[in-house]
Amino acid sequence: MTENNAPRTQPLSTALKCLKMLEVVAGAERSVRVAELARELGLTRAAVHQQLVTLVAAGWMEQAGDGTYRLTLRPARVGQAALRQAGLGERVLPVMERLVDVVREAVSLAILERGTATIIQRIEPGRPLQVDLRAEARMPISRSASGQVLLAYATERQLAELRELGAELPGEDELARVRERGYATSEGRWLEGVLGIAAPVFDVERRCVGALSVAGPSSRFDHEKGIRALGDAVAEINEVLSGGPAGTRGERL
Repeated sequence: MTENNAPRTQPLSTALKCLKMLEVVAGAERSVRVAELARELGLTRAAVHQQLVTLVAAGWMEQAGDGTYRLTLRPARVGQAALRQAGLGERVLPVMERLVDVVREAVSLAILERGTATIIQRIEPGRPLQVDLRAEARMPISRSASGQVLLAYATERQLAELRELGAELPGEDELARVRERGYATSEGRWLEGVLGIAAPVFDVERRCVGALSVAGPSSRFDHEKGIRALGDAVAEINEVLSGGPAGTRGERL
């Protein structure tokens, strides 16, 4: 039998059903019951329960004390890995390079990972900067500008997971102010003498997938110029990630 005539390998229907269930649960803002999943998926309760038992055994879901089911943190870790492998940092790199040229300060892209704001891409200007940061560095989630942005635009599920991890979270009023302004600032709250400004990066479904930030010594950082330049940069990035052509502009800060 030639390769062209070989029978096609068919996908596992059971695996597809389990993956579909994960998508449904991920779309809910709270834990879900077996009956709800059965209605949503068009399956019997017995079939749904069997899939849930499988996903619980694999570590993807867990049962709460009230009998409902919810995702564990494993999908979150896989999701962050997907962002890395999809080249989020590489896609925004040209915009980050232009931003560095304008502000002449360090520019970073951070994502929410394991209870911290984790830098996955960082560019510094030609001159030395007295800030000990680099790609893969982790910033305090509540005291850094990037962390505040990631928290302000986090889902209820993400916030609940952070509380379970024991993360220190700002009050809702503070997060609401970040959303109202469209950016967050942090001066000396994490690193003495350093001012940081961060704004959200959204995907095509308007979900916050990262925070773009500019940081530099307070003594030389032009705050207003930094906000304007950062606003132009995130507008361009958000346009690109939403499927628009590079170089166009969306909403500014």
